[in-house]
Amino acid sequence: MTGFENHAGFTLSSSRLQVVEIVEKEDQFVLENVDEAFLNEALNLEDDKETKISALLQGAFDEILVRNPLKSSTASFSPELFKVVQLPYDNTLLHQDLIEEFRWELSLIYPEINPADQVIQYIEIEKNRLIDQNTSIIISLSRKYIKLIKEFCERNRLKLKFVDNVHLASERALTATNPVSEKGLTLSVFLSGKHLSVIFSYQGKPIYFKVYYLHNAGEIINHLTSELESDFHPNISRQMLESAYISGEELSGSMVETLREKLDIPFVNFNPFAKIKPNPRLFENKYFSEKFNSFTSSAGLALRLA
Repeated sequence: MTGFENHAGFTLSSSRLQVVEIVEKEDQFVLENVDEAFLNEALNLEDDKETKISALLQGAFDEILVRNPLKSSTASFSPELFKVVQLPYDNTLLHQDLIEEFRWELSLIYPEINPADQVIQYIEIEKNRLIDQNTSIIISLSRKYIKLIKEFCERNRLKLKFVDNVHLASERALTATNPVSEKGLTLSVFLSGKHLSVIFSYQGKPIYFKVYYLHNAGEIINHLTSELESDFHPNISRQMLESAYISGEELSGSMVETLREKLDIPFVNFNPFAKIKPNPRLFENKYFSEKFNSFTSSAGLALRLA
């Protein structure tokens, strides 16, 4: 446990703020807090002014604090604001040259953004038996949102540790609580507001990441069917899947069962709290006992050490 700090993970969507807090007690990780607060009005996170986002974020945070003050002075965030693309890359390029190449690619795919304003991270995926070319998963976020989150943390005497994509944060919770997810080929699906994201991982490492915008929930089956067709990924088929996981905001048991039946995939509605000792009072908390699947991103952030 050396070096561990009590840590709160926050997920900000267009409708709510969620938190999972993990603290150290007697040399153990303890799940201290699982909560959410709805924003006073729905946000358009990409278009609303920073002052509006900040005010609604603060209001939701204050509501959570009134119910249960944080014990942590360190916080991480996963806002639903990242751009994600996967592109081939030249592995002979230096890091900074790759960043500039990715900025240019992003400006073509998202002409509405200022590429110079984007903070970019990427995951290099070397050609393997499932992917026949070198590619990079590129994750970018506007600097103004990082500034907004940092200012919020400073205002509330919190030290900002990480800012992460919601699905990648959820993946951290998955690998921390389900060792089988590191074996063979796995599928991870994440539903969040108007977005559906899909990650294929091989031996615990992402090899494919795609985000879909949803006009309505009726599109979910079609998108996932496309991802699972053999001609869509020539070297990947549903028969190769060792496991499949699903999580996200307001994901009901009936929806999971429908997806299992329609897609013929035994999705696991995984519990990010399964391997963490809870504070006994959480047994009376409906988020912990019933809606755990909605808190995978916040849990992944709170569990993150590096």
